[in-house]
Amino acid sequence: MSSRRPARRDYQRYGGRRREPERGSGRSFAWVALLLGVGVIGGFALLRDRFGGSSDPVVSTAEAPPVAFVIPEGLRREDIAAKLDAETTLSGEEYLRLTAASARGATLAGASKPTSLEGFLFPATYQIGSRLTVQELVDAQIDAYEARVAGVDYRAARSKNLTKFDVLTIAAMIEREVRRPDERRLVAGVMYNRLKQSIRLDIDATVQFAIGSWKTELTVTDLANDSPYNTRKFPGLPPGPICNPGLASIRAAANPKPSSFIYYVARGDGSGGHYFATTPAEFEVAVAKAAQNRS
Repeated sequence: MSSRRPARRDYQRYGGRRREPERGSGRSFAWVALLLGVGVIGGFALLRDRFGGSSDPVVSTAEAPPVAFVIPEGLRREDIAAKLDAETTLSGEEYLRLTAASARGATLAGASKPTSLEGFLFPATYQIGSRLTVQELVDAQIDAYEARVAGVDYRAARSKNLTKFDVLTIAAMIEREVRRPDERRLVAGVMYNRLKQSIRLDIDATVQFAIGSWKTELTVTDLANDSPYNTRKFPGLPPGPICNPGLASIRAAANPKPSSFIYYVARGDGSGGHYFATTPAEFEVAVAKAAQNRS
């Protein structure tokens, strides 16, 4: 289904060889400071002689203050890598290498084969100091994800035989499809209904992920893409998340709003909302109305 959602910035895609990330056994000061959101300042503070009363400085050098690096909800790994290159001194190419398919991703996803960290790279604001490494940023994002979802109630999802990774996959689609917070759970319910009835999800955002571009207008060639992420062609959930969703979308995906709706389409009236429908006939009426709103 097309949400007609305005495209976010389409960051350049990156290549790079893949290697399993190695997580350090210890935590550096820069890492701890990143988690706490405080500055990472090198060197010593301006000290004074406590005993002799001297006012002469002992050390006066300090590093530059950290940079607040904002990762919005709904970005792909490639998007985050491009932001790193544009806004920090950290390497986007290394970020893609460390977040590519690996055993760590498989463990997080509960999968039997190497899986990328897409979906687990929690969107938030991170303080990046001069001594912070790309590996520490990745670790911080994963730790943030695990801390945030610890309070999510997955009982509704489990009752439908959906795993936490399935929920994360649904949450990523919600993040890209839905603009209004009050519609997140309703759209999640539509996805649950379609899965239950073995109806293709038909999510345009999955096609956008498959072709590597968040462009709003998809061509016939785009829709025919053979990627398993293309839910306009293949039934069921895509192999994994198509972006990194925020907590609100994860909660909605874990606890959808029950309804009889099977379809939705963006209103096209500037409200950011959708029309919802139960039958194909109702959906066609909604599509026509949305087209009229856009004209």
